[in-house]
Amino acid sequence: MSVADQLTRQWMPMAGGSCDVRMGHAALKQASPVFRSCVGRPRACLAIVRTQLDETVRETLRRQLVDAGFAVTWLSLEAGAANTIETARSMTEALANAGITSDDLCCVLGDADLISVASHVCGSWCGGMSLVAVPEDELALLEGAIVPRALDVGMRRGVVAVRPFAQHVLLDFDLVLSNESTETSRYLRSLMVATAMAGSEREFSELWDRADKIAQGDVEALQTQLLAVARARGQLKSSTAAAVRQSADYGRSFENAVSSLSRGAIPRSVLLAEGMRFSARIAVALEKFSIDDMLAQDELLETLGIGFASCSFGARELCEALRQEEFEHKNRFMLLVPFSIGQVRYVTVDDDMLEEHARAWCAARGANA
Repeated sequence: MSVADQLTRQWMPMAGGSCDVRMGHAALKQASPVFRSCVGRPRACLAIVRTQLDETVRETLRRQLVDAGFAVTWLSLEAGAANTIETARSMTEALANAGITSDDLCCVLGDADLISVASHVCGSWCGGMSLVAVPEDELALLEGAIVPRALDVGMRRGVVAVRPFAQHVLLDFDLVLSNESTETSRYLRSLMVATAMAGSEREFSELWDRADKIAQGDVEALQTQLLAVARARGQLKSSTAAAVRQSADYGRSFENAVSSLSRGAIPRSVLLAEGMRFSARIAVALEKFSIDDMLAQDELLETLGIGFASCSFGARELCEALRQEEFEHKNRFMLLVPFSIGQVRYVTVDDDMLEEHARAWCAARGANA
């Protein structure tokens, strides 16, 4: 093994504890000792993957688990199996059928949805069992292992909160780092900005300094920022202050609301960025945020190559979608807005102000208010 392939190790903060992240190129090919260390005596493992997983990657995972001493049972789920209670039921049935106990291992190699559901299931199976997450892209680390996505129930989205439960993460840069032109990579860049806005001025400044290199596809800058965002999101979600934990969702209400209106026609990377732009302008109108900081956020999004949406719906529909999104999770209408770079908080927004900004946004994005 070359020096370049040696794994580095970092502890990432997450709600309720921390996570051991082993990272590097060819990390999956060096996974056997990590798997072996997760349990007292290796016996059985449920390996959860997508049916579309490359056969070479699947075989590498199998060899590493067998080398560690595990008898492997496979659960392959279709790409359409999202972060839902139904997917969780499939996992629990697979654990039961394989005779898995709290002393055994579960390894999940997949996207953010798959790792989120596995965190939910493994955190409760027999009182809790060992889980190793192998992210297949950048978001699987951030929104699967470190801050899992909430589960959907029927038509209600993100209503079952999931605590992070992966004690170990194998971050294989050969598997994870996407081409900068993919939607996953663009969404990651939007999430970088949202996290820095909620985190601190220092984090925002560091992202600002790396933004040009990230936009140009510099792998070293992207790796550095990916780990910084993972750390920052873990710290936000593990805060003892509810307001700080909530700030990690900056821009999400707008993203979800407009996604439902556009029926997925607008990339979510753009919608998250538009959510931040929309919220920042409301914050300026409320005299809680400076115009200079609003323009700094705009410039950072532009530098990272996050564009603008175009839509055909009007202000009334946008306001209704935003209200519906908020009332799905709470009994009063509030929006997350920045008070400063590094401080994002919920505020009450009256109907007149919401409608005024909705009309302005729709007019700027090609819709009739």
